[in-house]
Amino acid sequence: MSRWPEGGAGRMFQLVAAIPDQLRESAGLAGLDTVAPAPGLRRLVLCGMGGSAIAGDLVQPLLAGGPVALVVWRDYGLPGWVGPDDVVLAASYSGGTEETLSSYAAAAERGCRRVAVTTGGDLAAAAARDGVPTVVLPGGLPPRASVGYGVGALVRVLGRLGVVGGVDDAIAAATAALDRADASRRRPWGPEATGWEADPDGNPPVGALARELAGRVPVIYTCGSESHAAGLRLKGQLNENSKLPALLAAFPEVDHNDLVGWSLDAADRERFALLILRAGDEHPRTSLRVGLTRELLAGQFGVVHELRGGGAGALARVMSLVQYGDYLSCHLAVLGNVDPVPVDRIVRLKEALARAHGA
Repeated sequence: MSRWPEGGAGRMFQLVAAIPDQLRESAGLAGLDTVAPAPGLRRLVLCGMGGSAIAGDLVQPLLAGGPVALVVWRDYGLPGWVGPDDVVLAASYSGGTEETLSSYAAAAERGCRRVAVTTGGDLAAAAARDGVPTVVLPGGLPPRASVGYGVGALVRVLGRLGVVGGVDDAIAAATAALDRADASRRRPWGPEATGWEADPDGNPPVGALARELAGRVPVIYTCGSESHAAGLRLKGQLNENSKLPALLAAFPEVDHNDLVGWSLDAADRERFALLILRAGDEHPRTSLRVGLTRELLAGQFGVVHELRGGGAGALARVMSLVQYGDYLSCHLAVLGNVDPVPVDRIVRLKEALARAHGA
């Protein structure tokens, strides 16, 4: 068996394997040294979409319990409460995301301090014109495959702003967790693979889980900010890499609505698989809810698994779950005989939006 599949699937496997290297290399990103401390800061808003916005979600758990709030804004403009005392982080891998450019312009109008994270494009040009610090990411990747650079850049920006401490230690712990787990998660792959390797975090072997999920719609339940961030990432990767729909909901809210909705005929239950993502910041009552909810939903899903991230610290646990989910999406792409790299509908939508703008 070769190390990687052929074509786009092989490329995406390699990009997932590169996440720890991207985290390490983020220390040398151009522009980090232009970000200055922000004493007294209480609120940050990360504006972005898709693979650029996810870094904000994945880093949020590092701020849990602290005095500074980080809000991820996925829309045009800015929330009404954002003002000149807030820092706006504009993240667009391409530099041309129209929603992010709209947010950047709104931040300028309101006198907000800004930081840009991009590879170039209109965002880099606007930031250069305005004298705004710009962290430059390496180009040439699908935006979702630059997650290691995006997370590393954001953690280091937060460190330079004075919002989080121990940045180097957090990133080192995350890369150690990913390096430890990577060998068992990248192989074996494909429909002919056997002899699945055990996962070091106690999760099902990722290739074997992909075989169980094939032909089913994944339903993702999350149990805290760490696992919810990873759940958002997993849903997006299943959508873009595996070309699959996926559902996402969070405890304890699950138990106030979603719980009742699973009343399927026996023939339909095999169509769905439940993945419960567990977290290091899980509330004790949430832990109790998970067990009770599983009992109440017994028999409603063809497959049920709990997944955890490993490592020392919030960032390590989050990124370990991210890596597991990214590999899972690649295995499912192979099983579904789809190329994980292209996102044709997104491209067509952007082209249609551009034509409508010019009309």
